[in-house]
Amino acid sequence: MLPRRVLPLLALPAVAGAQPAGYAWAVMRQGSRIGTHRVSFSQRGEELVAESDLSIVPRVMGVVVYRFEHRMTEVTRRGRFVSAQSRHNRNGRIVEAVAEARPDHVLMRHTGGELRMPANAAPLSWWEPARFGAMQLFGMTEPKLLELRVAREAQAGGVRVTTTGDVQATLDYDRAGRWVGYSVVGDDGSTVTYAPA
Repeated sequence: MLPRRVLPLLALPAVAGAQPAGYAWAVMRQGSRIGTHRVSFSQRGEELVAESDLSIVPRVMGVVVYRFEHRMTEVTRRGRFVSAQSRHNRNGRIVEAVAEARPDHVLMRHTGGELRMPANAAPLSWWEPARFGAMQLFGMTEPKLLELRVAREAQAGGVRVTTTGDVQATLDYDRAGRWVGYSVVGDDGSTVTYAPA
């Protein structure tokens, strides 16, 4: 297990002007590329804006057999969650959600209604390693507070984070907090991995 004092080393730069580089992943399943996930960042004064675009469209004989698309814009200020807006398409089922930090809670409005969450809640954003175990995480694709158990293991040159519960995933980060590896168990029980695109 990794001591909590190491957590600050695993956060993306939150200082104004310290804009992190983006990510470009190929989504892989059983050796085949089934989609892409790109994350880009821009600075807006003291706010850092993350744009995430995930598209998974596996094909059989050239025919799309499944569609999973999730686009999210998240805003943080000096490392603290401010707001997020997302649109999720799973085989034609659309879920739209907007979450905003309030003084004493986080409020999410989504296709199915509203959800009031603790003030320290934040989205499950894989590129934000310091959030794991430090705050209550919530989903935007299925709007709810997540039940997650988090374990950390020191690795050569970084740390591995494993989550179980609502999401079974393994994530690798380098010493600077850069997201360098990912695998997750999908809805059908198969393992999906990320490779640099």
